[in-house]
Amino acid sequence: MKLYYATASSYCQRVLIAFSEKRINFTPIQVNLFDPEARSHYMQINPFGKIPTFVTENGQVIFEASIIIEYLEQRFPNEPRLIPVDPELALEVRLLERVIDVYINGGRETLFADTQRPIEERGGKQVTKAKRLLETACALLDQRLQGRTWLAGEEFSLADCAAAPTLTYLRIVYSYKHLPRLTDYVRRLEARASVKQVQNSGREQMKQMLAALQYPLELPALEEGRVYF
Repeated sequence: MKLYYATASSYCQRVLIAFSEKRINFTPIQVNLFDPEARSHYMQINPFGKIPTFVTENGQVIFEASIIIEYLEQRFPNEPRLIPVDPELALEVRLLERVIDVYINGGRETLFADTQRPIEERGGKQVTKAKRLLETACALLDQRLQGRTWLAGEEFSLADCAAAPTLTYLRIVYSYKHLPRLTDYVRRLEARASVKQVQNSGREQMKQMLAALQYPLELPALEEGRVYF
């Protein structure tokens, strides 16, 4: 089994966390999409030119982080379960993953792009809408976390795999410290062994990418038990 990925990618980190949680061995292949030759070669495997891409033992090529994790859950149904057996709880996990991806990660990308515009061009209608949806989604997560350790209850799941890199990177452009349950949840995420290992591996690459921007940004510090905003 092969995984094509980049260590700093939030989508790749979701999958790497899942691999770590389920203790699944695979062949890691890092991809540099900024290198024309490497990108051309990679697009023969994934015509969309996005990461991650997973190649199964029988050669099946699977795109999209959430679908890769779904495959891992089917192929390796050992504990921990990242998608619950209970259908109602499984539906909630998938719903929360979609909320994180569409509204929080989508909003993060819009806010990030806005930081790379001249100051006088920032804050347009698209940015205002994205921020509103992002804030609504963060408030929803904060509400769902009442009385829970992880997003869908007491078991770490697909939704948490998605939340870990998304909420860490979100702090580059947006502070959610006014949401206490969400803030405490991110502390727990960043202290979890699988998350810490994956985020540390991609940290230097992300710092270099942020420093090379037209308007450089800083990656928030990671430290067990603490969150910086």
